[in-house]
Amino acid sequence: MKTIMKERTVTPQQIKALQAQFHKMGFSDEDRHGFISQFTAGRTDSTAGLTKEEAGLLLTRFNREAAEQIRKQARALVKQIFSLSFRISCLNKNYTNDTEADFEMNKAKINQFCRTRSKFRKNLTEMSLEELKEVKRQFEAMARKEE
Repeated sequence: MKTIMKERTVTPQQIKALQAQFHKMGFSDEDRHGFISQFTAGRTDSTAGLTKEEAGLLLTRFNREAAEQIRKQARALVKQIFSLSFRISCLNKNYTNDTEADFEMNKAKINQFCRTRSKFRKNLTEMSLEELKEVKRQFEAMARKEE
């Protein structure tokens, strides 16, 4: 005897999370319906018609993409802060960045500064995106004073 398992329906929490994510991404209702229809190969075009597994998969993908976007922004800010450090005399001004050893020394000076003189008291690479933005503003102010 063959039994057919009933697919679990999407939960109200998943629907809320998906609606919020689509809204955050700027999807119109029409765009959202088209996206869901394409994702489910035409089976449904509404979030309520998704299975629990489909909704979970979408949320996982959205969260992964958001995390990757945050990582890219953070990486760009770290590079900008590193570049600014070469305009600040108490950090890397008049130092080179030609070798791996130079790079590591310059990075260590920035981390030491961040641990002792920034408001967050931690290494640059341990900071959140918002903390990095604030440290960048601090470095920009210091660089302006030097010029």
